[in-house]
Amino acid sequence: MLFDKDIQYKKRIMKKTQLLLITSLFLSTLTSFAQVRIGGGVSIDINIDLPLPEVVVVSRRPEPVIRKPKPNRPIIHTCDHRCNHNDVYSFGEIQNQNGPQGRYVYQVTNAGLGGLNNGAESILYTLDTGETLELIIRTMNPDDYNYHYNNGYHNSSNNEIIAILLNGQEIAVKDGSLSLQPKHGRGFHSVLNIHAMYEGDFNGTVNF
Repeated sequence: MLFDKDIQYKKRIMKKTQLLLITSLFLSTLTSFAQVRIGGGVSIDINIDLPLPEVVVVSRRPEPVIRKPKPNRPIIHTCDHRCNHNDVYSFGEIQNQNGPQGRYVYQVTNAGLGGLNNGAESILYTLDTGETLELIIRTMNPDDYNYHYNNGYHNSSNNEIIAILLNGQEIAVKDGSLSLQPKHGRGFHSVLNIHAMYEGDFNGTVNF
């Protein structure tokens, strides 16, 4: 009896040892399994033994800062007594403010008064940007040097501004005035104050 018990004890020890060896071997060769089920109740075990991807950290170079160029405004023409203007004519400046472009001071590079076919007259100011500002006037009282914009209303007894054009296009005007005084000898001293609907205000003094 004692001999049989001893044999059974050794068998149990061998079984435990074999179980430990199988478990260790299983853990050392452990892989991932996935089960795919196919119609009809049949399942297939798929061994997925893929290596883990290596993660490589790459430092990014800082992106260069792109500076946006500032919009170029036209160079303002400055004039003093040493300018190349002739001895007969001198010019001034016209300020444009409260408009879509903010405030800007135009230097007048040329100006003149000319007659039109319908009895009206045109005062054309050429600006340093190449743009033009033109006032169409009608003189009803030669002794009065002042002109006013009446928004299309014709007054037969007063001097009036019929229309105002910017770059050849008539602009909508709220109100405006012009003083056109003859200078001693030749030329005019003009002072304008125009309030346009969308282009802002134009005011300044120009001698021509």
